[in-house]
Amino acid sequence: MLAVVLLQGCSTIKLAYNQAPDLTYWWLDGYVDFNDQQTPKVRDGIAALFAWHRSNELPKVAVWLQKSQALMPQNITPAQACTLYDEARGMVNAITDNAMPALVEWAPTVTADQLLVLQKKQKKTIDEFSSDYITSSPAQRNAKRLKSAVGRSEMVYGRLEVTQIMAIEKSLATSSFDPALALKERVQRQKEGVDMLRKLADTKPAPAAIQATLRAYIARSITSTDPVYRAYADNLVREGCETFAAVHATTTPAQRAKAVQTLKSYEQDVRTLAAQGGS
Repeated sequence: MLAVVLLQGCSTIKLAYNQAPDLTYWWLDGYVDFNDQQTPKVRDGIAALFAWHRSNELPKVAVWLQKSQALMPQNITPAQACTLYDEARGMVNAITDNAMPALVEWAPTVTADQLLVLQKKQKKTIDEFSSDYITSSPAQRNAKRLKSAVGRSEMVYGRLEVTQIMAIEKSLATSSFDPALALKERVQRQKEGVDMLRKLADTKPAPAAIQATLRAYIARSITSTDPVYRAYADNLVREGCETFAAVHATTTPAQRAKAVQTLKSYEQDVRTLAAQGGS
């Protein structure tokens, strides 16, 4: 959710971030339908998470954006792109770590009805993914992926030229993206998550045991225990870094200047938010 907020665009980052605790609550509520006893604690946990993120993590986000700006005027290597990716991923992992106390408190209180709501929501996401990438035609899948990739690039560089869009299209055509493998992993992780929550609710172990269980599950979600999928996921990241570097190499001086301007606007908004404290 934080990633979504920070990618909305410089004109809306401050507004979206200040509303993010409420947006996050309603997003999570859509998955489990919190009851009256859980709601106050969940809201308090989300508020504490965002207070910590504003004061501790937003300055790091600003530094990351500043570092990204410095790379924009020149060609970028795949290794440099992957370094930026790894740093961003580390910041996301830090959010999960800080949310752990709230997760430990909530997990054993989940009800059977809430697990049904969660499973229904999971099925919906699976059906949507299947519709987009499994049952659709190859042309439809490619068009959707191309539109998404072009949209992400244009958020930074402004309007792309036809030759640049063709470069992205060529990269996607040779991508190792495997929707069936991705779907299998997603279904497995979702089932494990439901089973884990059901067991925690039934047995209600000590907080330390709950935390260990949650951390193990999150670790498996980040780095799959399936060596085939793990290699596949690593390969996708590598390809993504290569594609970013290749597309950036085709950008014009004006587009690179636009990228610097865009990232600078993000940085300024992020620094303003960090300076506002809890206001």
